[in-house]
Amino acid sequence: MAVKTREKILNTAMQLFNELGERAVTTNHIASHMGISPGNLYYHFRNKDAIILALFEGFQQALTAEIVLPAGKGITLEDKQRYLEALLASMWRYRFIFRGLHGAVARSNELQVMYRGFASLCITMIEQVFRGLIASGLMKASDEEIEALALNTFMVLTSWHELVHGVLNDEKGEPSRAMLNRIIYQVLIMDRGFITPEAMHSFKALEQAYFSPLDI
Repeated sequence: MAVKTREKILNTAMQLFNELGERAVTTNHIASHMGISPGNLYYHFRNKDAIILALFEGFQQALTAEIVLPAGKGITLEDKQRYLEALLASMWRYRFIFRGLHGAVARSNELQVMYRGFASLCITMIEQVFRGLIASGLMKASDEEIEALALNTFMVLTSWHELVHGVLNDEKGEPSRAMLNRIIYQVLIMDRGFITPEAMHSFKALEQAYFSPLDI
């Protein structure tokens, strides 16, 4: 029974955080939405930051389970495509993390540590993808360039939610498939200068599959 209540709290909190933004939601809102008392909620989580921390942990677990990179082996452009799709889908499910969570991170040492660990994990995974493409002869880049590309990719992927909801998406709710495709295109376009001539034709075809013009 306790486990079910805990999971319901997390699911309700994520729904409300995603819909309204983390700052606009209190523990009282979550309890009221569930039809339970605040005391019942506090039995499972001491405060809202504890709920955010648990959701963040769930996001990282989902990420590592969905994106499994082959150790020391080459990968294809299709592999990278699948990784990007999986990452984008997972980030959308936990989108509140990337929409104005700076305040929560600033007020919680635990969240600061968690977010630093998340950033390190993501950048390392992205670097492994680049090294896999290099091992397959599809890309050529130095260690310094790999690190810079990985950091740039991380910054694009963790900032696009604010851009979509604040500038590019006129309607509330889930962005269109074309909009999500454009995010992947923005990631791919950064790689173009490092793709080998032999792989360029296939890479450009992949780029074009995700391109959609902006309507600002």
